[in-house]
Amino acid sequence: MPAHILSILLAALTPQGVLPLQSYLSQQETLTASVNGVIGTFLFDTGEGVTAISPDFAKRVGCKPWGRVTGFRMSGERGGYPHCDNLTFVASGRALHVPSAIILDVMKLMGPDITPRVDGAIGLDAFAGAAITIVPRTCIVLETAGSLKRRTASARRLAIRFVRDAEGVAFSVDAAVPTTQGTAWMELDSGNGGSLVIANYIAPLLGLPMDVSTPMPATFKLSDGIEVSGPTRTRDLIMDGNIGARFLNQWSLTLDLMQPRAWLTPPDAASCSP
Repeated sequence: MPAHILSILLAALTPQGVLPLQSYLSQQETLTASVNGVIGTFLFDTGEGVTAISPDFAKRVGCKPWGRVTGFRMSGERGGYPHCDNLTFVASGRALHVPSAIILDVMKLMGPDITPRVDGAIGLDAFAGAAITIVPRTCIVLETAGSLKRRTASARRLAIRFVRDAEGVAFSVDAAVPTTQGTAWMELDSGNGGSLVIANYIAPLLGLPMDVSTPMPATFKLSDGIEVSGPTRTRDLIMDGNIGARFLNQWSLTLDLMQPRAWLTPPDAASCSP
């Protein structure tokens, strides 16, 4: 095969780019990015919904917040936040466009003693329309059509659906969980470094008691028989459940955010090499 044809074929199978992730706290991860030339450190959070920046970071990038984005936490608690529009986060030379970023000091949600501080949280809304692979606490791979096909050829398929809350501004992903009564849908939330959380109305279908505030061991399965296990709480929620970093850190998660497709493979740091 001529060298130039081989080069073209290899390029088609090569990802667009790789964004390094840094480990944060016990289970989470951060992404370094700049906005208008100002560098910040952001929690990478697949459950964030709407990318958030702190009031201080907003000032530093010359953003004048306006309006309100209204959303709900999984407990049902309502939140309304001003926003800045059309921000571009540049990470490792790659531009991530965010239509609206809410103004929120995420450190207030994490606790007063948590260090180091972060300047906000980047969610899946920054990757809408792309295909990505999250190698836990290592990198985010920006896939091409060719690299996506190659990566998922022997991967385990995971049924998902997109969730567009907050009048369509938010973007998160739910995974299918078969139950005795039908399919439940639970949020994949890399920002949750704690226990699994199951809604009270789903708990009995998975053999769990309701209102378990002290985490107890539990095991259930996703589509394709993928097992989820770990400390679990049950409580009153407005969603079926929340599957956090303790599970997600066991897998590389590939998400096709153009259409609802996902795959899981054993994590391999070598996967970060273009």
